[in-house]
Parts: sequence; structure tokens; C-alpha cells
Amino acid sequence: ACITFCVIVARAALKFKDITDALAFYGVYHREPMNQLIHFFGVPAIIWSALVFLAHVPFSNAMKISVPGAPKHSITYATLTAAGYIIFYLKIDPYPGGILYAPFIYLYYITAVRLVIKDRQGMLKKTDNLHPEIKIHSSGRVLKMAAIVHFLAWYVQIHPGHQIIEGAAPAITQSFGGALTSAPLFAFYEGLWLLGINLPLKEQTKLLVDQYTKELCKNEGALMRACDDY
Repeated sequence: ACITFCVIVARAALKFKDITDALAFYGVYHREPMNQLIHFFGVPAIIWSALVFLAHVPFSNAMKISVPGAPKHSITYATLTAAGYIIFYLKIDPYPGGILYAPFIYLYYITAVRLVIKDRQGMLKKTDNLHPEIKIHSSGRVLKMAAIVHFLAWYVQIHPGHQIIEGAAPAITQSFGGALTSAPLFAFYEGLWLLGINLPLKEQTKLLVDQYTKELCKNEGALMRACDDY
């Protein structure tokens, strides 16, 4: 499942021509300011909790890495996912998006890793004292917490965000990989644009959003409330 997830996201990333194309794809389904605000907080919550899940799944136990802010640990699918996001964003938008976003995805990664390792060490210590012959590598508490965060983040985006405010299906219904690839940078750029950073990209994205919306409304019918304006 983890391999399939990584392949889907990687293939979707390769389809985007450039940063404007990636942002406009996601922007079509996120035109309302209140929905954008919900995603500004919801998308990071989804990415972080997903990294917590993936940090439980080793890619190679034989390969250990040491990074600032986290104990030495095995390479997991969270490692590959975080590295993939950073590399992809640096490729399509080196500055300001890629460089400014990299510390955030790195922070998500090391906090996820630290939580998983702390939980694992605590559980191993507990079982060593009580039942040395049994090795339990997770208490399940961290997974439960991440699952709650993940569920709530999806809920507030899909129900209030899309069904009520936006009047449009989530971008993930059009492209699972495309949505997961573009969403974090789109949400991040909402913050950058609010601060007045890279506003020309905002205008270019708006123009392409209008173009993509017209094409969708014309070819596939009224998929969203915005189609009423075209």
C-alpha cells in the first residue's frame, strides 16, 4: 500500500508542467476565501498525520539516518515522502515556494519521527520489564492521535469547506495523486500571498484557474457552484 501511494503521488507530480499548472489544478476547487482558510490549516494536519502513519512503516531497517532534531532512525516511507515533496517543490518552484516550504515539511517529518520513536522506546522499555520475551513496537496511542487529526482535517475540508462553502467536490475526486501533490504548496502559497510574496504568481494562477474552470464546466457540466458564473 505504501509503495502504491508513493508511485501514485510521484506519477501525478510528473504530469504538472510547472508551478502555475500545479497551483491552478488545485485552485479550481478552492476559490472561496473561507475554504482556502480551512485548507490552510487542514492540509498541513493531513500531511503531518500521514507522515506519522508512514513513519511506522520501514523502507529499510538496515539503513539508518541521522538528521538534526531527531534521533538516529531507520529510513521509512515517511522519509521518502518528505524528501519527495521537498525535491519536487524545489524543482518546480525553487524560490520562494520550494526553499520556504522545505523547513515546514522537515518540521512535520522530524516531529512525526520523534513521536513514533518515543512511543516505541517507551513500549519496548515497558515490555522488557514485564515480558522480556515479547517485543511490542507501538502502544497505538500515537497512531490513534494521528488518526483523529487526519479524520478531523479531512472532515472540515470536505463537509464545511467543499459541500457548504465551496459548492464543489474536492480536487482529490479528480486526481488523487494530483491533489496530494499540489495541496501542500497551494495551502502554503495562500499564506505567502497574504504576506504579499510572489503576487505575480497569484495573478497567473487566477488566470489559469479561470481557464481550467471554464473547460471543466463546458466539458463535464456544472460540477461546482462556480459553473454558474461561466
